Amino acid sequence: MKSRKADTHRPTRAPDAQGRWEQARAWARASLLAGLSLAFFGLGCDEKERPRILIIGIDGASPEIAFPMLREGKLPHLAKIAAEGVSGPLRSVLPLFSPRIWNTIATGRPANQHGVFAFVKPSKSDDKELYLSGDRKVPALWNILSQSGRSVGVVNWWTTYPPEKINGVMVSDHFFPEQISMLKKTFKAERASLGALVHPEAWTERAQEQLVNPEALDEWPNFLAENDALPHWVSRPTLNQQFTTDQEIARVALGLQADYKPDVLMVLLPGIDRISHWLWGNLEPADSYPPGLQPSASEREAGANALRHYYMFTDALIGQLAADYGPEDLVLVISDHGFEAGVSLMLLTGKHDTPAALNGVLFARGRGIPRGESAGRVNVFEIAPSVLAFADLPVPRDMAEEPAGFLGPIEPDWIPSYDDMAIERHLASRSGNEDVIIDHLRALGYLEDDSPPEENSKQPAP
Repeated sequence: MKSRKADTHRPTRAPDAQGRWEQARAWARASLLAGLSLAFFGLGCDEKERPRILIIGIDGASPEIAFPMLREGKLPHLAKIAAEGVSGPLRSVLPLFSPRIWNTIATGRPANQHGVFAFVKPSKSDDKELYLSGDRKVPALWNILSQSGRSVGVVNWWTTYPPEKINGVMVSDHFFPEQISMLKKTFKAERASLGALVHPEAWTERAQEQLVNPEALDEWPNFLAENDALPHWVSRPTLNQQFTTDQEIARVALGLQADYKPDVLMVLLPGIDRISHWLWGNLEPADSYPPGLQPSASEREAGANALRHYYMFTDALIGQLAADYGPEDLVLVISDHGFEAGVSLMLLTGKHDTPAALNGVLFARGRGIPRGESAGRVNVFEIAPSVLAFADLPVPRDMAEEPAGFLGPIEPDWIPSYDDMAIERHLASRSGNEDVIIDHLRALGYLEDDSPPEENSKQPAP
């Protein structure tokens, strides 16, 4: 970990009188216009000068696929971000459990501090209990930004159920049951939730409207639905549903963006990870498969092409999400890990279990970030302090790393910690989706070990 100078501590800046007046006026206006107890428009006196921030998580995106496709000109939106800023691998930390890593990205802290170690909590019984937002012991970016007066939107980030009462909108990861189910369900007819899935609850109906919007976000055809050439073991309805769900997530995020234009928007697209678990093995030589289960050459080609097309489809969604952001705004696209070949259910598929899958991807552009350069050595612990530094907010010393070097010559203020911050959440009632989520995780092989290690690598692997 980089060292810090002992004399760099500076106190948190307090808002001036004009800022407080603007914020109070904004609170009143938001209540009148939206009926929400939010200060979504309370941006303070320097609203026009402050760059906005967009963070797009693409779960499981691998540099082994992304960067060759980038050079081939097949990912134009990511290529544009790279040309206007920096790109490179993002080093993760073992074990590569997505909830664990995305919470590290959101907090800047290792799992033994933030408290989310895996998908489900250790249990001596057969019942599986998912980690919930209340299991996170430290503030996340959305809490810190909210307390600092910034408006925040969060869509589908891991372990955000029950949603937290932030200065903005949080659409929890339990809002999208389709991403882990083969059958599409509708909220009003089939899925009664006992707990709030969205904060504020008044925005739930607006979010639901996005799920039933029949218009596609882009011109991409669904190349998974009727693809008879795919390997015979692939569940096409599952892949097809993931294609739909990633569009739903992006559509909800765009609706939130249109309604409120938050200072910071965080969106997680899980599709590449889900599709890679099914199709990654098609990138491997035919003789890598177990005897008697080798696919035909045409099946391998179709599977590999479908996986690459999913990267292209995700790139198109990134273009949609980033379209409203100016050159000074921070657009940050990251993944939590890469992929590798692995045997599951006697088939060669995709996994992320070893150091071979440690690297994800990073693309970033915005004010002060150099153009067309390598991001350098960056790890998942550097994301949260980098976002705070870009937002001109104090960086806590208890985060594991300093802001990343690609931000340029930023000299952030420092504070000891944000851990004394109060975090309010909606009641932890059952969302109604727990069993479906657990069944899906088991099908992907995530729950083979009932006792995931509570502590392994506390710092990024070298």
